[in-house]
Amino acid sequence: MGNKVSLWTVAMASLMIFAGTVLAWRWMQSSADGPLFPAGLSSAVLPSPRPVQPFTLQDQDEKSFTLDQLRGRWTFLFFGYTHCPDICPMALGVLGDVFRQLQEKAGNHLTNSQVVFVSVDPKRDSAAHIRQYVQFFNPAFKGLTGTDEQIRAFAFQVGATYFTAADFRDADKGEANKGEPGKGENSKGEEKGDKDADLISHTSAIFLLDPMARLTAMFPEYNNADKIVEEYGKIREYVRSRRLYGEAAFNQ
Repeated sequence: MGNKVSLWTVAMASLMIFAGTVLAWRWMQSSADGPLFPAGLSSAVLPSPRPVQPFTLQDQDEKSFTLDQLRGRWTFLFFGYTHCPDICPMALGVLGDVFRQLQEKAGNHLTNSQVVFVSVDPKRDSAAHIRQYVQFFNPAFKGLTGTDEQIRAFAFQVGATYFTAADFRDADKGEANKGEPGKGENSKGEEKGDKDADLISHTSAIFLLDPMARLTAMFPEYNNADKIVEEYGKIREYVRSRRLYGEAAFNQ
């Protein structure tokens, strides 16, 4: 097998990422102060929303995207990459279906709802490429990029994680080639034909931020548009009916 990372390894890593995300989410639920949403509304809703801290990324039009662009809207947030072979196109396709259903069933929900796709592959995903990708699913969807440090810091805030197969391979090479001249993580002798190195394992859940830019819920079933629409409607209705915040953005 050598240093090659198999698709099976990446698949197992993806499962570990998902399990870790769920565990982290459960921890956030148990450590939040005071209940907000009633038990049973959704197993993935935080008892108390958690504020997102200031950040700076770049949108698909090469303009700055900050915390201000999250305020005043409910945001469906997804982390992925445009070369993703399965999870990303499925999740964005589902979100496209979610927005079509909202247009038919509750058009007013679209007035302050948005989808934000954050690329975890800044080396390959240019702003123009991201724009073309997200707008294929819906012209209103937004795509973001940035430096690897900026993206990881933002992802960390909501419990999203990701890594590449090359991360494992390079780590193994670094250990195996210690002390050998011309080898290690900076070696030019990369396995260019190893397509597995292009794969990125990432959190597959869809996160929901409220109009005050606070992490509110997570939809682990990224392939179930009907359930997302149902739970999103319940969350909004509960907030509106209880007038929990008083801001117009919540009560539309």
